[in-house]
Amino acid sequence: MAVPVTRCIAVAVMFAMWFGRASATAPQITGGVHEAGLIRVLEATASAWNRGDLDAFVAPYADNSTYMTAAGPIGRDAMRARYASKYFTGGHPDQHLRFDQVVVRPLGADHALMTGRYTLSGGNLPEKSGWFSLVWTHTPGGWRILHDHSG
Repeated sequence: MAVPVTRCIAVAVMFAMWFGRASATAPQITGGVHEAGLIRVLEATASAWNRGDLDAFVAPYADNSTYMTAAGPIGRDAMRARYASKYFTGGHPDQHLRFDQVVVRPLGADHALMTGRYTLSGGNLPEKSGWFSLVWTHTPGGWRILHDHSG
């Protein structure tokens, strides 16, 4: 049995209206404004690390942020202490930090997932690199890292 052409057109128009309304009302992080801004914050953390400013490195982390370890998640203060003991000597980083292959994916209007690769190099030590994922949240004070999973 053939479907009348007018019914097909009516269904197509309804779908177009529904999809147009859904995409117009869905929360979005637009353009490169937030993405570029988040990447700038990430790059600023690498600069802070490289100049030995561990407090500035952890500054974008929310007070209630978590960092995933092999033993499970730890809080911001424990993460800072871990970095200080494992990667710093005499208040200076043992190796230079850089990020690349960074991608930001919106998770609604107030959250984003950032993935990428980190590399620690120099200091007469073997280069270390791995992948990371950061969950960002938008707060009244700006964008903050809510969770860090670096491997």
